[in-house]
Amino acid sequence: MVSISASHAILTQLADERRRVLSDWRAFILLRRATLTISPRGRRWDKFPESVAEVHPLLRRMVSRGEIKPIPGIRSIYEVTVPYANLAPLSEEEILMEAHPYAALGHISALAFHGLTNELSKDIVVIAPTGDVPGTNPPGTTSQDWIGLDVISGRRVKQILGRQIRWINIKPTRYFGIGEYQPYGFTILVTTPERTLIDGIQSPELSGGLDNVLEAWVLARDTLNVDILIHLVEQFDIKLLRQKVGFLLEALEIDHATLDLWQSSAGRGGSSKLLASAPYSDIYSERWNLSINAPIDVLYR
Repeated sequence: MVSISASHAILTQLADERRRVLSDWRAFILLRRATLTISPRGRRWDKFPESVAEVHPLLRRMVSRGEIKPIPGIRSIYEVTVPYANLAPLSEEEILMEAHPYAALGHISALAFHGLTNELSKDIVVIAPTGDVPGTNPPGTTSQDWIGLDVISGRRVKQILGRQIRWINIKPTRYFGIGEYQPYGFTILVTTPERTLIDGIQSPELSGGLDNVLEAWVLARDTLNVDILIHLVEQFDIKLLRQKVGFLLEALEIDHATLDLWQSSAGRGGSSKLLASAPYSDIYSERWNLSINAPIDVLYR
């Protein structure tokens, strides 16, 4: 029987998942998997790794052999340089996922990912929980991989490949509406179209401004999953958000049974404005008790 090396066991798994970036924590998980699945006679290493630090000497050897190389400015994350990984350019999103496996593209970056805007942002806008999210595993891993281990918490790097990362911290209880997508083969996290539209209404300044957000709602009208949208709004449990989303859905001629329930509880108050940062306007939605204090012509095109 021909035995395989630890580096070969890691690179084979990376190739299977079409990954071009390797973090020390992922190398640790992949080596643990290989130790469990390959018989002692079939591998060249004996010890079952117990900590991430134990793979650092292996990673240094892989660098010296030209199998991986450090990514400048980000500690313990490497570009895979063996032939299979040279078929496509390095992805900023994959580097991000290795640095912080719970980070998700959000706001303007998520709008662009979903094809809901033509606006380009110099920064990558990312949302990340401020604490642990029970039952959530880093992309490409399972709960079984982490039995007896502390799940990686992630690092908030300042930039990737020259692009600044804008971190938006959210409470773990608001870490929902996050989708797993595989545009390149490996998994990246992005807020779903419905969550992205909701975030745009709540923080339009992070999504290219209100005009850009309203344009995105129009673009998403025919593909929007209204049931999911309603469910996410209920999870936020913010009365003003119900008023805004209810108004937008009806402006787009999208109906749902829940809208009448929301409308019945819509109360007039000091914060009942479509755009929080702008003054009140005399243009008013009586049904939603909402000051329409920004141009909305795009909704009726």
